[in-house]
Amino acid sequence: MKPQLSKNERIVEGDINRSEGRKKWLAEDVDAHTQMLLEKDARYFLHQALSTPCLDVLTEARGPYIINQNGKTYFDFHGNNVHQLGFAHPKLVEALKKQLDSLTFSTRRYTNEPAIDFAEKLTSLTPGLDKILMTPNGSSAVGIALKLARAVTGKYKVLSFWDSFHGASLD
Repeated sequence: MKPQLSKNERIVEGDINRSEGRKKWLAEDVDAHTQMLLEKDARYFLHQALSTPCLDVLTEARGPYIINQNGKTYFDFHGNNVHQLGFAHPKLVEALKKQLDSLTFSTRRYTNEPAIDFAEKLTSLTPGLDKILMTPNGSSAVGIALKLARAVTGKYKVLSFWDSFHGASLD
């Protein structure tokens, strides 16, 4: 059964933390320069994800660690499945730099060898799936997957996790 939410709870996506504990943490544990940057961030960015407002100001990320502007290092347990290899993985950084030097972008009207190699490798890892569609983000991937599933099955109901983030599109 779906939990009953107030009108204000229904219109938010994610976790907007404006609790007394959060205010105390900001006042006691965050230096003035970081507070100023967090305030500027809140002024200029429309946040829609978890931990709004932002927790800290990062300057570096290496492996599983994130480092704030004061040099404090945190082990990142966020787990949003974007950084499975760890931040700044040397092989990934090297491959990205190499690709940026030759071809930064290619529309699907054209093709290129790295894209073909990637598609071939990906389909070799997914038995029974012999084609891929690259999308610009997770929201698009979820939307397209739902459209494909509906087209193939003729069914329109889907299961999802309650109060989880599945993308920020209107599709």
